[in-house]
Amino acid sequence: MHKLSLEEFSSRREKLMDYKVYSSNFDLTTRGLEILEASLKKDPEELAKIPIANFRAATHQSAQSRLELLTRAYSAGHELSELRSYYPTVLADWERYAHYSVLHNETETGQSSHSAHIPLKDLPFSYANRLVAFGILLGWKNLLYKIPKIIDYNNPNRDGMLERILSRYLADRTDLPDECTRHLPYYNTIRIFTAPASERSALVAEYLEDWYEASRREPYFDSHKRGSVFQGYWSWEAAAITIALDIDDTPYRHAQFYPADLVDFARQSTEAYEPRGFPGPVEGELRAKAGDRCPKGGDWQSLDTPPRTITLSEQQAMPHTGSVYGLTVWRFIE
Repeated sequence: MHKLSLEEFSSRREKLMDYKVYSSNFDLTTRGLEILEASLKKDPEELAKIPIANFRAATHQSAQSRLELLTRAYSAGHELSELRSYYPTVLADWERYAHYSVLHNETETGQSSHSAHIPLKDLPFSYANRLVAFGILLGWKNLLYKIPKIIDYNNPNRDGMLERILSRYLADRTDLPDECTRHLPYYNTIRIFTAPASERSALVAEYLEDWYEASRREPYFDSHKRGSVFQGYWSWEAAAITIALDIDDTPYRHAQFYPADLVDFARQSTEAYEPRGFPGPVEGELRAKAGDRCPKGGDWQSLDTPPRTITLSEQQAMPHTGSVYGLTVWRFIE
């Protein structure tokens, strides 16, 4: 990602953002990421001497920094195509952090805390919210299957809003809680999903009107008064829900806190697709999903349009093909 000039910044989306703050954050973040990536390429023998806890902390900082860089870049006025290209890198960083987080929790020190990758009941919920929303809004719905592995880990409860959004794209998200882990403002979205389609536009408009005041417990509230932490005020979830439920945003597309151009971008993206129903299993059919270990060697066919047939060995990783359903599911064929 390139840093915007002062002239380019004049077209920023978030008018409360200051160029000096943006520029300073951009430089510090990109430099920190460069240092981390260089340190991870050191001699393997030298790296082997470093405690796993250090890798967990460093990759956690990297994952957060990349997501915050993406968030600020939107507010600052970066091209949406540039943000779209950057999203897979952000998600890959969160997957890397999750890997070291699991390894840390398996150590004697880590077993005492056994922490979640993203504690949904606490302030980091905003990371999960943005990972899901940006995946949808930047046209990467075929990568959403990766996110549950990050947000489910060691979280005692799932979030009612995130589960409803993900269920529109992932066939295995069938348990839809009625509560939200952070409650307000997100709990107010539940009725949007349960309402008749004809009433949803008005409900999203109402949600956006109340969004900021309902966000008093969230880390972004009044953040423009705290200088360097400010990333912009946007209801990412309202935009993601608009796409997931295919809501007409005419009544609220000019509402404050609504990233309307991201919604337009998602609808025009070549990677975008409509959420579809998922075919149920035939009695006695052996199935496995992408990321699982192959339970039986032989020929497997993807449940997709068009289907794809491959030959796999037992315990080989089931591949992901960018299925129109979001999650690639395979069925065994004799």
